[in-house]
Formats: sequence, structure tokens, C-alpha cells
Amino acid sequence: MLQNVWRYIVGTVRFFVWDFGLRQLLRVWRCRDATLTVRLPGLAHELTIRPTKPDVLVLWQTFGLRQCAVPLVGPPRLILDAGANIGCTAVFLANTYPGARIIAVEPDAGNAALARKNCATYPQVELVEGAVWPRPMMLEIENPGGESWAFRMREKPRDAGGVGGMKGLTIDELTSGAPIDLLKVDIEGGEQQLFTQETGWLARVGAMLIELHGDECTRAVGTAAREAGFRALAPQGEYAVFTKA
Repeated sequence: MLQNVWRYIVGTVRFFVWDFGLRQLLRVWRCRDATLTVRLPGLAHELTIRPTKPDVLVLWQTFGLRQCAVPLVGPPRLILDAGANIGCTAVFLANTYPGARIIAVEPDAGNAALARKNCATYPQVELVEGAVWPRPMMLEIENPGGESWAFRMREKPRDAGGVGGMKGLTIDELTSGAPIDLLKVDIEGGEQQLFTQETGWLARVGAMLIELHGDECTRAVGTAAREAGFRALAPQGEYAVFTKA
């Protein structure tokens, strides 16, 4: 616990004082354009973000707190990023594991456009505009007026017609049944459905990072992970960590 608190403090100070820096933070605050580019140490390419609190916090969590730096047994070959937002996690993982293929899935068109731009210089990253779901069916965003990092998906009513919506994609569809060395899930409550229906894919996963939303989701994920042979590690920021190693 104390180690996580110290990591949080050090990561926050380093990010906002040195890595991102007060100058760039001021640029975000003053920016009146729809987007702006920022630089972070260790990245060869700039990132494009919106001048909003959610996008800055995503940068901080990903590159400052390094929430996705999970210990793996060996170099991963396949990583699935369910809930890619603007692509920060995919960029972080592409730099950490340059030999890995990364499938990044994002349902919101605005987020997906930024993710596509941020990941364009990483040929190992495949950006899929859609939503990870237990079965293939049409979905819609439940809260389109919410923050860019908090969109929740729901199944589209069958009588709603063919206008709008997006396809829910299963993990088997996305990965063609291949072993998944690391699965990151941040789908704003959708993990309850994902981990209680059609969960045979768990047998192919080596490690998981999951943002849990509420007690029901926590119980669903914990039960499924335990039954699939995972053990829980100490949380990293907002992510619960599970591994079979």
C-alpha cells in the first residue's frame, strides 16, 4: 500500500514538473483550438490531445503513473487494449514492447480519430473502431454527453432500426483465437457483461489490467479471473492486476 502511495506521489510530481511540465500545462490551459500537440520524454513522436482535463489526466495516468507497466513472464506477442481512448496506452505499450502486435479498440469516433493519429507512427498498432462485447451485436453509447473517457456501451434495441450504433466485437473475433499475453480493459462498466458471458477466451490470456466500476463489476471480474486460474496482484493506479504467472 505504501509503495503504491509513494509511486503515485513520485509519478505525479515527475510528470507535472518535469515530463509534461508546467509550460505545456499552461499551453493546454490557454489553448482555444480543438487539439494541440504535446511532447513527452522517451517518445520519438508528438501526441495530439484535446485541451481538456480528461485528456491531460489520461496522459498523467499512462505516462506519469505508468499504470500499464505490469510484470510479464516474457516479451509479449499480442496485446489487446479494450477501451483505447485517444491511444495513450497503445503508444506506451508500443514503446515498452516494440515487438508486440497491439490491437486497440475504441467505440467513440472522436477518441478513435485521435488514437489513430497518435498511433500512426507505430505499425504494430491496429486501431479498431468498435466496442469489445461478449457477443457480436449492435451497440450504442449510453451516455453520449459524458466525458470522453467515460463512455458506456449498451446493446441497441432490436426495434431501433439500422441507423447509428456500432458493432460489438468479441475477443475471439478480434484476436482470431490467438494467445493474448496482456489484456487491458477499460470499458466503463461493460466488464460485468464481458466477464460473465462467453468467457472461454480467458484460457488464452496471460495477464490482465482491468479498471473496475462498482461492486458488481468487481465481483464478476474477480470470480471469472479466479475460476480461470488468475491470481490478483497489487493494484496499479485505477487498474486491478491479474496474472497466471
